[in-house]
Amino acid sequence: MDLKNYVYIRDDLIPVNIVSSLIKFSNSLDFTPAYVGGEETAVIDQSIRNTYAYSLTSPHSSLTHCHRYNLLHYYFSTAIKEYLEKINVQDPDPKFLKIKTIDVLKYKEGGFYKYHIDHFDKEPRTFSCILLLNNDYEGGELCFRYPDTTREWTVEKKAGRIIVWPSNFLYPHSVKPVTKGIRYSVVSWAI
Repeated sequence: MDLKNYVYIRDDLIPVNIVSSLIKFSNSLDFTPAYVGGEETAVIDQSIRNTYAYSLTSPHSSLTHCHRYNLLHYYFSTAIKEYLEKINVQDPDPKFLKIKTIDVLKYKEGGFYKYHIDHFDKEPRTFSCILLLNNDYEGGELCFRYPDTTREWTVEKKAGRIIVWPSNFLYPHSVKPVTKGIRYSVVSWAI
């Protein structure tokens, strides 16, 4: 099994002007240190995950937040549907398309996230999604480790790129340390 066959990469789904507006929006947010673990067991452990997050919620008192959430929900849902078509899932169960969370992430210089998987008992995620907002930074690569742990695959960074993959144990992934600049991305999961 080659991991690349089950990781979906889409570059042209989101128009450039929308990606630019999402970067400007991200620059205005009040980020807090990101958690590790599910809702009931969440802790801040910057030796595992040294990044900052802003959770978009809907409904929200700000119409701007609601608009951004709905827009990102649409793009993530579209990418997941395309992914399911790519792997020949016929008439997918609608539960696969329920977006659970949308978080904007900010990785400052030195920021990283060690190898992990996104699915666990208290948070049974099915698909993981990342939208890379910018590429004007160094380091910060998204990497997947093969199950034999002897090889890894690095996804080329490109502004506006959406990546979708199964959240299960076969897809441990990490974000390498950012060595220069700031890395912005948006993450989401479907259950």
